[in-house]
Amino acid sequence: MKKLVAAVVAAAALLVAAGVAAEVRLRLASTTSTQNSGLFDHLLPLFEKKTGIRVDVVAVGTGAALEIGRRGDADLVLVHARDLELQAVREGWFVNRHDLMYND
Repeated sequence: MKKLVAAVVAAAALLVAAGVAAEVRLRLASTTSTQNSGLFDHLLPLFEKKTGIRVDVVAVGTGAALEIGRRGDADLVLVHARDLELQAVREGWFVNRHDLMYND
């Protein structure tokens, strides 16, 4: 019995250590225009260096990005259709919405 407990504790320690060593990644659904602007090419390496978190960008149209978010296939959604964003928040699909930038 003691050997079994020791084996379980050792296995748990290995799993915890593996989880700590695992790379943290986020998936960001965004628009092709934001991707094509070069914004992510500039910001994401800085963000990864500072936090150790990698961000994988899925660049699609606004509607597709919102749908990816609704399905739960993205951790973050960055789009530029305020009315659609606010509607999705009201419907309970998204939380913690923030304005990031705007056009004059």
